[in-house]
Amino acid sequence: MVKRLTPPKTNNKRALFSIAHADDLILFAGGTAISLVNAGWEVAVVRATDDRWDSYELDERETIRRNKDEFDSALLNIGINQIYELGMKTDLLGDASEVELRKEFIRIIRDFKPYLTVTFDPDSYLYEDNQDHRLVGIAMAEANWAAGFDKHPNAGSKQLDPYLPIANWYFGREVAEPTHYFDVTKVFSKAVQAATHHKTMLINMARQLELKAATDQKKLDITSKVEKSPATFVNKIMQTSRAKKVKGVKYAEVFRVRDSVAIIENLAKVER
Repeated sequence: MVKRLTPPKTNNKRALFSIAHADDLILFAGGTAISLVNAGWEVAVVRATDDRWDSYELDERETIRRNKDEFDSALLNIGINQIYELGMKTDLLGDASEVELRKEFIRIIRDFKPYLTVTFDPDSYLYEDNQDHRLVGIAMAEANWAAGFDKHPNAGSKQLDPYLPIANWYFGREVAEPTHYFDVTKVFSKAVQAATHHKTMLINMARQLELKAATDQKKLDITSKVEKSPATFVNKIMQTSRAKKVKGVKYAEVFRVRDSVAIIENLAKVER
């Protein structure tokens, strides 16, 4: 049975979210991020790609600009203003070096010094068809331990001191072996409102659904509606991914959790 998550009890209230694309944070774990901010946590986000292809009827340059502006706006809306941008080309991470991406994440972990990291579950391959998501999950999962090795290099010319987060929360389209959930019912509407800032991506998402409908020789006209007002569309998307995940909880975000608190506390007792 999955257990309920709450913000960890610690004096180091820093959480680092690692994502592939601008809309990943809100669509996958927005309620959790909002809840941490509300609990007084400092939250930072690292985005791996530039999202240059995620738009409809815009050129690459304009797509990059709009998605960046909308990303910043969405995060500012929920109280996050610390962003690390890696600027890798979107939808091409399948050909990128996992080791080089890991070095980038090691650098950011050592720089930001989070207690908690949150990213894609590298073990949910069965349900994930996006290579960008997979590589971010794999590289971040390795960085979560490699950042503590003094001989593991970080990206950049300056080598930073080893550092390790204590807790790692992994999300996905469908987490293969979930261990915990975060009840986001009270902040769901705020997460939806923040997601509406990703208008360029939502329009493209609606367009993909229209293309699928056309494949089945059916007419679906939602792109223009999303362009005018994305709230109804994104509300349905986020309800689908959070409703009925946990019995008795209206909206939940599900995770696989790795946490070293218990073993550290046990060793500390032995020392005393």
